[in-house]
Amino acid sequence: MRNLFLVLGVLFVTPVTAQSIPSKEGAKSEEFCAKEWTKRGQLDTSMYQFCLREEAEGYEELASLARKYNDQPWMQAALKFSLEKWTKRGVRQDSMVAFTFKQIAEGWEDLAYESKQSGFDKNKAAACISKWAPQYNMVAFCYKKD
Repeated sequence: MRNLFLVLGVLFVTPVTAQSIPSKEGAKSEEFCAKEWTKRGQLDTSMYQFCLREEAEGYEELASLARKYNDQPWMQAALKFSLEKWTKRGVRQDSMVAFTFKQIAEGWEDLAYESKQSGFDKNKAAACISKWAPQYNMVAFCYKKD
């Protein structure tokens, strides 16, 4: 992990405080699910309810991940990226925000593991970080490829 922080030290010069996640209500899940599951003016109520549960679970997972990675220097940028990617016209899809953030966190964990291995190439990691951060899933993919 120390090696990884040395690589990241160049890119994150100032400390980053964790951004709190937006409110659950701010997602407008009812609006999202109603739009997704209305066809020719008829709401599929069972799928609407399923969608609402999925979005609620997504929010809880996102909150849990945000707490887990709260002290990481990449957390704020990764959260911002995930939120922007899955917010359209003011309606946020929390299940996909959580999925995207989890993928980024997994990439960070993979890169942290790689940084502890002998033969870790700091220059290659820095190049991948420069190209892909805050998408650490892509950084890890970039680093691992030939």
